[in-house]
Amino acid sequence: MHRASATVPEATTGAGPAQEAAPEVVTQGAEPLPVRQDPLPEPGPAPDVLHVVAVEGIPVEYGGRTSSILAKCGHLYDVAGVRSVVLVRNHSPFLPRAVASMRRRGHLSDGVQVLSVLDALPDVSTPRAADERAGLTGEQLLAQGWTDRGATGSTYSWFEEGRLVARRRYAQGRLLLEDRFDDVRARVQRDEFAEDGRLVRSTFGDEAPGERRQHVAYRRDGRPLFAHVLRQPESGKGWATDLAVTTFDEEGTPEGEHESFAPVLHRALDAVTAGRPTVLSVEARVLDRELAGYDRPYVARYAVLHSSHLAAPGDDVSRLRPSFARVLRSERPDPVVFLTERQRAEAEAHLGEQARFRVIPHAAPSPEPGRPVDRDPDLVVMVGRLSDVKQTGHGVRAFAKVLKQHPQARLEIYGDGELRPRLQEMVDRRGLSGSVHLRGFTTDPQEVFRRASLCLLTSKYEGAPMVLGEAMVNGCPVVSYDIRYGPSDMITDGVNGFLVAPGDVGAVAEATLRVLQDPALARRLSAGCVQVAEQYGREAFVARWVHLFRELSTQLSPSHQETVS
Repeated sequence: MHRASATVPEATTGAGPAQEAAPEVVTQGAEPLPVRQDPLPEPGPAPDVLHVVAVEGIPVEYGGRTSSILAKCGHLYDVAGVRSVVLVRNHSPFLPRAVASMRRRGHLSDGVQVLSVLDALPDVSTPRAADERAGLTGEQLLAQGWTDRGATGSTYSWFEEGRLVARRRYAQGRLLLEDRFDDVRARVQRDEFAEDGRLVRSTFGDEAPGERRQHVAYRRDGRPLFAHVLRQPESGKGWATDLAVTTFDEEGTPEGEHESFAPVLHRALDAVTAGRPTVLSVEARVLDRELAGYDRPYVARYAVLHSSHLAAPGDDVSRLRPSFARVLRSERPDPVVFLTERQRAEAEAHLGEQARFRVIPHAAPSPEPGRPVDRDPDLVVMVGRLSDVKQTGHGVRAFAKVLKQHPQARLEIYGDGELRPRLQEMVDRRGLSGSVHLRGFTTDPQEVFRRASLCLLTSKYEGAPMVLGEAMVNGCPVVSYDIRYGPSDMITDGVNGFLVAPGDVGAVAEATLRVLQDPALARRLSAGCVQVAEQYGREAFVARWVHLFRELSTQLSPSHQETVS
């Protein structure tokens, strides 16, 4: 599939629609697929609603999806005054560290709260004292016979006759969790602790493929709140399947047996919304089934698609991923928000045009006024999670070709992930360590893109990569694979970057060389990036979301409509 036209719609900085330009077309084989464009709505006040965003989990070093959610919530609060709660389904002892990372990176607005389901559930019990394990210092642990693994002060291990029995992990002097192991070093129990030292959850069983495990969450007084048994898929990938969920009353007595986590999630949502007019955003497909029966007269909802809805290998618009089929084929009127026009066009090619299918692209971040630009004509960057789907190694391989003709060039790679050791090995093995550098996470991407002359994107697929907007608003053009989805919506070939065939490492190298060896071209591409800020600015972004929220607020029961009019 490719863009059949390089026509770019005129910038929509005013209130009028953008459909004056020639309609864009994508193709599936020989059949053209029309790409319809939603008009930019008139700016207007936001309804008085709470915005709740349901997600499955947030890692400490989160990536583009979480960043996009936080940016949406932040813009809605800063521009329209809409408050948001991000409700995280999967409890993790590392969530406070993730929230701290959000604040450190400037991603968490004052009007946005992040809660786990466990934190959100009603609990009026009297907190018990901190677990005695949480009160021990590193010196006390060492005195008891624990060993400091790697002398880092963050991980302590307990051995008996050479056998690992237990391991404790700390962060900034606070106990996060303790693992206990059996004779063959399989984990049999994990205890997780709150910031105040209370035991909040225990997990029994390992995470080996095909194995069962049970989670027990505790109230503040130590009594059980809920328990659920899960089975890890044989593949070891994806989400474990809930087999049984037990809820307990305030006395710790079982009050209900359920076949899914839905009752727990619904109870947490009820506590968060507290009967207020609410717009609920479902941002993860694993939650679609659990929220299918969540119907409240004061709650209207929509779904956001952050990744491709097509089944592997992803080149047939009639083959949907099972996890996406539920929301795309749903008979409910809830809007489904795509991040790119191309993805909606492909969905409608198979499912037919649907009014509930909307497109609201990511907002391009606003560049800091007056911030100096010190662009290095030989610097190329890549920014993103170091994982298989990002194919960062393609950028390294392309750069090896670039260096043969432009030896002064440099590639800086920002991000982290499971493939970092392998990428470093690739760099070292190819003798590129003097020119290719893995920099880890950056808390200042604007500075990265204001120094670079070019950014590379070599992913297998994307939902709508935020890196495109971040690069271009700072005048850094992009060379990208023409993948689903996002690059063809934002990159106009030869104007603000180049699109090349997916997987064509040689084409990436060739396009990179064109820019590095032609300063005049590099300046033109940089200047061409201004159209992204005009079409994907924050004001247009907020206007689209506020328009959707006002539409959704009309679905609330009459008694609640009065509060949002």
